[in-house]
Amino acid sequence: MFRIPSLRELSPHLRLRILAATTLLAAILAVVLIPHNAAAAHSTANRRAAGLVSTQPAATGSPAPTRTTPDTTKAAAATTNLPLARAVGQLIIATYAGVAPPKRFLRAVRAGKIGAVILMGGNTTGGVAGTRKATDALQHAARAGGNPGLLIMTDQEGGQVKRLPGAPDYPASAMGNPHLAAQQGLATAKVLKAAGVNVDLAPVADVSTIDGFMTQEQRTFGSSASVVANAACSFAEALARSGVAYTLKHFPGLGDAQTTTDNAPVSIPESAASIYANDAAYRKCGHGKLALVMVSSASYPKLTGTAPAVLSPLLYRKVIKQDHINAPLISDSFESGAIEHLRTPALRALNAGLDMVMYPGDESAGLSSYSKLLNDAEHGLLSKERVYAAAARVLELKRNLGVAKK
Repeated sequence: MFRIPSLRELSPHLRLRILAATTLLAAILAVVLIPHNAAAAHSTANRRAAGLVSTQPAATGSPAPTRTTPDTTKAAAATTNLPLARAVGQLIIATYAGVAPPKRFLRAVRAGKIGAVILMGGNTTGGVAGTRKATDALQHAARAGGNPGLLIMTDQEGGQVKRLPGAPDYPASAMGNPHLAAQQGLATAKVLKAAGVNVDLAPVADVSTIDGFMTQEQRTFGSSASVVANAACSFAEALARSGVAYTLKHFPGLGDAQTTTDNAPVSIPESAASIYANDAAYRKCGHGKLALVMVSSASYPKLTGTAPAVLSPLLYRKVIKQDHINAPLISDSFESGAIEHLRTPALRALNAGLDMVMYPGDESAGLSSYSKLLNDAEHGLLSKERVYAAAARVLELKRNLGVAKK
């Protein structure tokens, strides 16, 4: 049997050659492995400093796990150099009074306190040309402050809910045909892009019921989940093909509501199975590079409990995943009757899993919320990990729209 000789049995000359070769191999391995390990440690330290890696054990009742994909993971890494104050600003949707944005509002945009602007009826009375002048000023202010560009959004549903003249030429109730919905989506995108608006807060994905207020206002595409999914997604995908982001609303469904959440709390009595069945549109197009989803301020006792859905950790941990939604999640108005009486709703919603909070009524409301949320983040009440994860999702959408650097 062949036997390998021990080192002692070899000649002195051969032993020296083996030892020299071993020393050289050890040196090569040190050069290769030590920098790799140091770089990994440095990367972890940077992420911890930025709030992306927790330095404390997870607490009971901690925020919902971040929804991640390869794209959002890449975007999260890109926010590590974003100061906390500006990361919080990315989560704020604010508005202003009048056609032209006031200087104080432009200063706030320049300072990075606002990540998105919602244009209401009073902001668009100058028509497409007047609105474009305002949106150009807003984007210029963002760039002048060294910030990513803004999401500039408005409700251009058609029918009663339309901020700018032009398409859609019909209410949603008349666009149940997917081909017509797609045609109107393309025409709507043309109007919005001319005005400098890059996000349509449409289409409505709610399913009509006979006595629902949405039905009465002709804001839904139909009373069948499949009809709504096909028409709403045709409208949405036409917007996206034209470079305008779309917003499915109001998840997990407001079609059964008899009154609006704008004025008072609303409770939806539907079963969880019925709600899931009506959410076909979200499963069909509640994802994609230019998708957003607006979360309802109504409560759903048989699905997420008695609190408004937008505040429910269960909605983000379970219901969103069940419907395969992978889009930035924004609130409806946080100045509404369904929300305004609650204590720290923005803090609760963001910690639960929301990405952006909307204040479409009063200019000061958005800036006041920004200050409170920044203070909460600095003192550990608002999870920094949640702030950076939400900001990453917003920035990824902005990159897809071409208003932030890739």
